[in-house]
Amino acid sequence: MSLVQAIGAFGRNDVKSVRRDSILIAVSLGPILYAMAMWFVPPLTEFLQRRYAFDLVPYHMLLVGAFVVVAPVAVLGALCGLIMLDDKDQRTLSALQVVPVPRSAYPLYRAATTTVVTALSVTVALALTRLVPADLLLASIPITFVSGMSAAALGLLMPVLANNKVEGLALLRGIGVLLIGLPIAPYFLDSLQWCFWPLPTYWPAKAFWLASAGASAWPYVLGGVVYNALIIGYLIRRLDAR
Repeated sequence: MSLVQAIGAFGRNDVKSVRRDSILIAVSLGPILYAMAMWFVPPLTEFLQRRYAFDLVPYHMLLVGAFVVVAPVAVLGALCGLIMLDDKDQRTLSALQVVPVPRSAYPLYRAATTTVVTALSVTVALALTRLVPADLLLASIPITFVSGMSAAALGLLMPVLANNKVEGLALLRGIGVLLIGLPIAPYFLDSLQWCFWPLPTYWPAKAFWLASAGASAWPYVLGGVVYNALIIGYLIRRLDAR
């Protein structure tokens, strides 16, 4: 079997896995649902201004960054991890050991597809929010790639630490706050940015907020690419060893 044939087989298996599991279908729609939730931000802004004289406008990009740039990382990263754990439960990974392709081909394929799917989903979701102007959407395209790499890192982490889908879901609950909640804190804590560098989702969140403020996001885009690439490489080696 050639590498191209193996990738085609992986893709067909993905389609079958998603079709037979309604949970995976629901999870894959997460980024779109987050984007649609942003449609309620303008009415909420108007209500808060009228009722409490509170201006929510300065925090619009904080909400977009948290729900549309960062949250899909957990959603699509979980989808990647659940598919890998499902393949493990179905002994698909055991069958790959006798196929004449490198053992690292499967996790590499999984990381690549998760990165691409997440980047595309986040880009579409940003466009659907109705809050992101065209120039910021264009500037955010490299940032969505960092989000995709963060999702791939999460997806590969799940089969490294969990033995089945139940353990994987429990793991996701445990680290969800770290990946989604904590990256919001640097928005308010300028002097403690370095404390959040170990979080893979910190990099796309910080890059998006800088871009939305008209500042250069490239240091955080490049830093996020390098950092997530190191994590992905380490996790692939762990999976290859197992």
